[in-house]
Formats: sequence, structure tokens, C-alpha cells
Amino acid sequence: MTVKLMMFDLNWAVHSAPYACTVPSAPQDWAWVDPREYFQWHVDFGNNAVFLQAYTYGGYAFYPSRLGPLAPGPGTQLLPKVYELTRKQGLPFWSYFCVGADVAMNSYHAEWVIPGSRVHWQHGFLGPESPWTDLLCARIREFLALYPADWIIFDWFCYGDQADHSFRVQPAWFVEKPFQQIIGRPMPADASAITPAESLAYKRVVLERQFRRILEAVKATSPSTKVAFTPPYWGPAEPLWEGHPMLAESDGLLAEFSKPETMDWLLSIRRPHQRVIGTPMSCGGTMDAAAIMGWVERGCDLNGYFWGEPPAFRPHASFAEGLAKIQEVFRRIP
Repeated sequence: MTVKLMMFDLNWAVHSAPYACTVPSAPQDWAWVDPREYFQWHVDFGNNAVFLQAYTYGGYAFYPSRLGPLAPGPGTQLLPKVYELTRKQGLPFWSYFCVGADVAMNSYHAEWVIPGSRVHWQHGFLGPESPWTDLLCARIREFLALYPADWIIFDWFCYGDQADHSFRVQPAWFVEKPFQQIIGRPMPADASAITPAESLAYKRVVLERQFRRILEAVKATSPSTKVAFTPPYWGPAEPLWEGHPMLAESDGLLAEFSKPETMDWLLSIRRPHQRVIGTPMSCGGTMDAAAIMGWVERGCDLNGYFWGEPPAFRPHASFAEGLAKIQEVFRRIP
């Protein structure tokens, strides 16, 4: 059966004042969303699965975690109650962790942030070699022990930047040991002394190590939980990802930027156990019904998202036309 999942993305908040902008949501923004209203919106839209972040990209949890900031008030019960409603309805439950950034931890632990990664993103990106991965894996184990989700999306799986795969490894305290192990020489004091080939080789290995630690945390805690990583595929067969173990061993290959050539590539490398997941509407996804139905006919699942303006739990007006198109597509899919 095709997964039909259009999700209200609580990672972000749209604001109209003092000017129009979309920013990482703050813990209080969505804390007072009614769990039943959240659940029912997704069912009424036509989803056959329900999604809710465990920890947002902003770095706070919608369940009573002991390992980080929490949404205030009733926000700590949003996920437990939505999870319970989903299970009672017999639907699959999907959840989420961000791998590359946590706005709170990026601020609390600047020493975990990859040097130079704040050029394009104010918060920067967390080093997979730093203690951040220890914390992330502890959160995964804590969460799945309480709420064994059917699927978890691991977002922003990248090194130093999402868009620029040529981002060069930067000297840092947490890079010294793995650089020596992987490249076979001491870490230079200056990034210009690291060749592009060395940088690529290094990033592939440290991202593989992080992938395996995350995968082990999931499977050791909840063996039935499936995982889908969302590297920002900007095109097919990119050097950072081609032949990478993440592609071969993930349960789902999720393309947030679902360009035709990228979808063709993922379908061509898909292994028998894997699902390929397209994004029908997002910050860069298509809303073309023929294209989406073409994915479905080739065996793909669908996982799109949209944003709202807190505290009102409703899609922002800018998404109205797109949501109507996607809902009509969902109605055509068995």
C-alpha cells in the first residue's frame, strides 16, 4: 500500500510581523496544539499514517524527555497523546529527529559546531564526530523505549552545509583523532592544507560512522522501527553519497527535493527491502498531479509537509492551493 503522508511541520513557524519570515519554531509556539485536533486533521486530509516530531530541529521535545528542552505546559503530552490516538486507530506512526543541527544545542555547545558552518546558516552544523552524536543516540533510545514508532525520519544528514557538498573539512578538536585514522596523517592546522579528495574521503567515513551509530540505537531499542535518512540530494549519484552504506542499508530512501532525475536514480539503486519516498509538497517539492501519480505507479511513497503561523493550528494561507491539489491526488490513490 502506498504511504500517503502530508504533515504539519512543527519544526518551523511562519510570522507576518515585523516582516514575513519563516524561522525555527520556539518551544511555546506549538505547545498548546490540541492532540485530537492534530490527529484528526491528518486523518481527514487523507493520510494513512500520522507524523509528529519527537525532537524538533529547534531542539525541544514533544514528549517528557530527560535529555533536552521541552515544549512547555501540555506540549510534553502532545506526542504521547497523538501516539495513543494513532495506535487506537490502527495507523502507522512516524516520528523525527534532526541529525545535522539542533538550534538549542548549537547555542549551548558551540564547541560541537563545525568551524565555518555558520556562514550560510546562523546556527551552523553539529560535528558528527563530536559528543552531539552521543546525545542524539541517547535521545533515540529514550524515545523508542517509550514510543516504538513505525518509522523515524532522520533529517539533515550532512556535513558542514546542506547545499554545498564541497564544504571542506575544518580543523577542530573533535576532528584530530578521526582525521589521523581515516587520512593517515595528522590534522593540518589550516583547512587549505586538506585536499578536496581527503575532505571527501573523510566526510564519507565520519558520516558512515554516525549512520551506523544511529542505526544501532534504533534497532537495539525497537527492532521493528524503520529508518529513512534525508540527505539533501541535489542531484543523482553525488560523490558524497554514491555507494555510501546509508543508501544501501536505510529502510527508506527519502528525497526531499524530488527532482525527476533524483527519483530515477533512487529507484535505480533501490534494494528489495527499501521504499523510495517522494516529497509532493515542501520548500522545493512538486505539486504536479501527473508527476506524483507517476511516482506512485513506480512504487513510491509520498511524504510532504507544510507550515503554519503559531499558535493557530491551521496551514498558512500560502499553502492552501497546493494542499487542495495534493488532497485530490491522495483521493485518487487506493
